[in-house]
Amino acid sequence: MQARLTAYPPDAAAVTRWVTPAERLRIGRGHDCGLVIDHGSVSRAHAEFYFDDGWRLRDLGSKNGSFADGIAVQDSRLDAHCWLRFGDAHCELTVFEDAQAALIRERERDRRTRTEAMTRQVASQAHFDELLDDVLRGVVELAGCERGFLLLADGDDFAVCARMERDAVAGGRDFPGSIGAVQRALDTRVPVVVNRIADEAWLARRASVVDSGLHSLVCLPLLDGQRVVGAVYADRCGAGEPITQVDLELLQAFAESATLWLLARRALTRLDAAPRWSTIVAAAAAAPAPAGALR
Repeated sequence: MQARLTAYPPDAAAVTRWVTPAERLRIGRGHDCGLVIDHGSVSRAHAEFYFDDGWRLRDLGSKNGSFADGIAVQDSRLDAHCWLRFGDAHCELTVFEDAQAALIRERERDRRTRTEAMTRQVASQAHFDELLDDVLRGVVELAGCERGFLLLADGDDFAVCARMERDAVAGGRDFPGSIGAVQRALDTRVPVVVNRIADEAWLARRASVVDSGLHSLVCLPLLDGQRVVGAVYADRCGAGEPITQVDLELLQAFAESATLWLLARRALTRLDAAPRWSTIVAAAAAAPAPAGALR
């Protein structure tokens, strides 16, 4: 029997830790903790997770408390599946039999192999259009998403140069994903990862998110040094497996390699008829928003 804790720090990739009954896991903001949750609402040494005739959680005198399914915990036995909260950070507990855990962890290891294979495929692609599609497909698959879009810089603007969608219509819009998430990635040059959009106030009520019913998303800026040469965006409506820190590291490594090949083989002809990002943003601002939704 093994337990998996999946922490969802606000506006960040998920953090996953496996625990066996022989281990004790300290949870907190401190870097000496086994499960580090880097958020201001979490104490340096917040709680301890361990096994004693059942999985248990002990609060370590944290400032903002520890909770299991909304109930404050001091030293309590936990259900095999429940939601924990440390300060403002939510964490999912799931218990697996050893065979189940081994299968899941093997799938996690397979992601590295898939990343390497996709990187080799991108490097061997001679045609620019197919290269764009391979890069986008790689990010969508590695992130466990359903659709995606790739933007490339065109002067002072960005053009949507590749797309993978759940259906052919996509509501008739050039970009039906989260405009706010892409804009944040372009502005900050930092990946945007949101596993539970409903929990993110800056994103949950935006019109582009409300219209699409999104659950999770990731957006990776494509960088040449500090210069933004584009972005790859992927999202899904279903819950699926969380996008973890390990997943993000693999995605970033893939995106860095892909950027080098995109720069080397870029063809300007693909940009001529592509929808411009500034036009998409302006159209979104002008369109009527759903009741109660933010822009």
